[in-house]
Amino acid sequence: MRLGLTPSAHVFVCGNRREGSPLGPGCGDAGERVFTLLKDVVLGGGLARRVWITKTACLGLCPKSGTTVAVYPQGVIQTEVLPEDCPTIMKIATGDDRR
Repeated sequence: MRLGLTPSAHVFVCGNRREGSPLGPGCGDAGERVFTLLKDVVLGGGLARRVWITKTACLGLCPKSGTTVAVYPQGVIQTEVLPEDCPTIMKIATGDDRR
């Protein structure tokens, strides 16, 4: 076994799809857009060792619109996240959050 890298933040983006469900469509489309934007920011900004972005299935909080995003170890979970919220998610992940 080999010790892997340890990021300062791991961002989980729900990409769950619930086609035909009475609960709604899930985070699928919004999750895909948010995941892609966050991944592009991390890769383009040279942050790939510090901040990991992972697309997941259901995170347990299903928004009416947007997607759900969890940032650890910060322990921040945001719902109804849209692409325009990505700068805020990155501020939380990089420790530049002045909430």
